[in-house]
Amino acid sequence: MKTIILFAAAIFCSFISFGQVTNEGKPASWETSFKSSKKSISEIKMPSFNLEKIKSEDKVNDSDRSTPYRFGHEFKVNVDIKKDGTLDVLPNGDHIYRIAIYSEGAKTLNFVFNRYNVPTGATIYLYSDDKTDLLGAYTNVFNRPDQMLGTWMVAGEKVWIEYREPKDVVGQGDINLGRVIHGYRSVTDVEIKQKALNDSGDCNVDVDCNIGTGNAIKNRLKHSVAFVIMQGFVCSGNLINNTNNDGAPFFLTANHCDAGPESTWAFRFNWISPNPSCATTANSTNTSVNQTTSGATRLARNSKSDVKLLRLDGGLGNNWDLEFAGWDRSGRVPTRFTLGIHHPAGDIMKVCRDDTSPQKFTRSFNGNPSTEMWRINNWDVGVTEGGSSGSALFDRRGRIIGQLAGGFAACSGTNDNGQEDWYGRFDISWNFGNSNSTRLSNWLDPNNTGATTLNSISSNNVKVDDTVSVADQNNELTSDVAVLYPNPTDGVLNIVNNSGSKLTYNLLSITGQEVRKGELTERNTVLDMRSTGSGVYFISITDTSNNKNITKRIVIDK
Repeated sequence: MKTIILFAAAIFCSFISFGQVTNEGKPASWETSFKSSKKSISEIKMPSFNLEKIKSEDKVNDSDRSTPYRFGHEFKVNVDIKKDGTLDVLPNGDHIYRIAIYSEGAKTLNFVFNRYNVPTGATIYLYSDDKTDLLGAYTNVFNRPDQMLGTWMVAGEKVWIEYREPKDVVGQGDINLGRVIHGYRSVTDVEIKQKALNDSGDCNVDVDCNIGTGNAIKNRLKHSVAFVIMQGFVCSGNLINNTNNDGAPFFLTANHCDAGPESTWAFRFNWISPNPSCATTANSTNTSVNQTTSGATRLARNSKSDVKLLRLDGGLGNNWDLEFAGWDRSGRVPTRFTLGIHHPAGDIMKVCRDDTSPQKFTRSFNGNPSTEMWRINNWDVGVTEGGSSGSALFDRRGRIIGQLAGGFAACSGTNDNGQEDWYGRFDISWNFGNSNSTRLSNWLDPNNTGATTLNSISSNNVKVDDTVSVADQNNELTSDVAVLYPNPTDGVLNIVNNSGSKLTYNLLSITGQEVRKGELTERNTVLDMRSTGSGVYFISITDTSNNKNITKRIVIDK
């Protein structure tokens, strides 16, 4: 008897923890009872640099997708937060250290600590001079053996670092700032809130735009996508599922996303505009969602398919509504359409779709003379740009078949330029090389099940009958009880009753809520679900003659 097991955050409790930046609470100095003045705070000013020269370099580098997209200029510093900062002692004995970092003209500042060792109970907050942009708290959960930490960005040319050390652990913390990144391009939500010109082109399509074909898939898989900052550069990437379906925080991106050690990288999820711009000149509006985490460990990489697999070490929030994408390592050429979801130029999340099957080809790329790739000849919806590198290429079932390596695609006004993009092939990444450090198989199939395909974690944590017929091109799901087709469907579902008796059905949402129910008394029934929203559903069918039950997955894609 088939039963539904509801997808629950508890499944992931051993992996998705409260290790992320909490974005809760406030610095002690913001309390009205705090007795101190900004005028007494230590301030460190960054030197000037030749911004025009950097912009000239960017004009050349932005067209080279074999390198990550640069948004900031890096300063090497040596700032001990406790020694160089200003100390205040609270009445309860807690120590508060504050220091201001100033870089004239910066749109954003972010930081790399080369010594980060924080005792339990201590907190670090970062905030803009006008207190409109607050990041933190960073806590002891970010302690790493290498003592490295990279932070997310804070808006403005002056940013405050505030470290609170509770009385009972005074003297135990060791925090040293090693790098300051002066962000000179608009890659944060603050730029959008101020309606400044977005850096990505006008032909880009926000991920919540209606794209027709592929809507249901992208509406789930967008929750796997992260915007990555790497010491002045940006890329994209995706959480990826493994055959244990256990929520292990594996993250797929491109090998050429390689600016600074992965331990200093920071990741932002679900940066999605609530009022999307769909290939127009209008700016996207910002979201209040600020789900960031820091730090990763490299597990595998190779240049043969331009792939890199990480484990995120900073923790992911239980309430972040994340998805871990599935994959297909078969090397089969996908049909109908492919999708990409990404952060071009470090902009808010976008989507692109190609309605022609990609082509396999080999080219010289990023030092490898024979990188094996998929070619997208021309996007039908949206486009990619620098900063999109590392984002997944999804087939029509929402499975990863590659990650963005490069290409010539770009905007020409509100249309794309009709040029091609290239994705490293997942099937090549799977078993390339002779060690765990060059291939994906040992990490994503840890028990050597031999699986060729895997669905996303939200699908695989619902036990259903998912037998695919020989006529897979018709995408019919078959069983001894009933045949359902087409699937995905635009809302009109045909059900063939093979039981010889009356069947009953319950249509459930992915969270287990009943959407509708009824009887299947005829041999052939047409179920009209066009009034039901796009998405993943489950239909539970019961044979009334023996109470046997079967549950099938349905994708409504309008």
